[in-house]
Amino acid sequence: MGVIKYASKWNRQFKKWETPEHDEKFRSFAVGSYLPHTDIILNSSEPEYNYVIISYGFRVEDHSNDTYKINKYEFFIDRFVDYFMNNSKSNYIVRYVMLDADAPLVEEAKKLASYIDNLASMPGTKSINVVGLSKCGAINMYTPKYFKNSKSYELTHVYNIATPYSGTTMASPLYFYPKIKELVTSKLGDNTISNFIYKKLVDFYESRSSNSHMDYDIAKPGGVSEDKKDNYDEEFIKNIFSDENIEALKKIKGFENFTTHIDKDVIKKAIQTGDFNTIGLCILNSWFFDKKSDGFVLTSDQKLIENYLDVKSTDLASSHMIMTSDSLDRVLESINKNVENKQRTRC
Repeated sequence: MGVIKYASKWNRQFKKWETPEHDEKFRSFAVGSYLPHTDIILNSSEPEYNYVIISYGFRVEDHSNDTYKINKYEFFIDRFVDYFMNNSKSNYIVRYVMLDADAPLVEEAKKLASYIDNLASMPGTKSINVVGLSKCGAINMYTPKYFKNSKSYELTHVYNIATPYSGTTMASPLYFYPKIKELVTSKLGDNTISNFIYKKLVDFYESRSSNSHMDYDIAKPGGVSEDKKDNYDEEFIKNIFSDENIEALKKIKGFENFTTHIDKDVIKKAIQTGDFNTIGLCILNSWFFDKKSDGFVLTSDQKLIENYLDVKSTDLASSHMIMTSDSLDRVLESINKNVENKQRTRC
């Protein structure tokens, strides 16, 4: 069970972070805390802490009914906790970051940087391992630039998964809607029925979208209409590979990039288990991405970081946000290996 210990709400009117009222906490920047090795930490005379910070791009309201505790594990948070409790001799503290519903993603990066600065300044902190999935990988590209504590650079290792480095069509209504229209009319023709179905699909998309920075800031440049500009920062994706961002990333302890894609095994398992979310991603992969994506981001776009940092991406055969346990284990093993190597080197 995760306990939510930290929350801060973005004030859209005054463009600043504030302490949220109770009702606002459901949509605030917050952190869920998990302590797999609590017994070891408490009994150690000189405790050393290795933090694993997971950020998937969801809100408190997606996980909690009371804003005080996460009442269920989702998206393999439990796999992180179980893995580091059972498979490692090091002391890990697992924390789960939930994003503010209204803040620009660059402001989320600043908030995360401040949080990491605080962890880095605490006695006993030996490593800070930040795992960012999708839009949170994009946030990780900005975060080190805002570090104010030099120790944050020395301790932080970033692990990006399925990051839309150039944005994604799925978050870009001006690009996505025409593709839907083209698809429907190619199947049914340009008539009243196809127009009706197209409208229903757009309405469904709008109902699932946050209609905020959380989605729009990872749109392809030019993919969001002018009337939504108050909820869209086009510069976020445009400047993701800025010199400032790249130079700051070069200063951190390490950076690893993981790519995801849909393959035949993913499709087969989704059908066998009746996993309709994955089936939907498989359809999107086929219809919108020429079978070269994870259903949300082109795999080639996930590798763009290789043009700016000296990294070689590790491929995970998985669909976006629905990681298989086996593929996730490769990320966990990498984290644990880096931590153990660091400790052996120090000894």
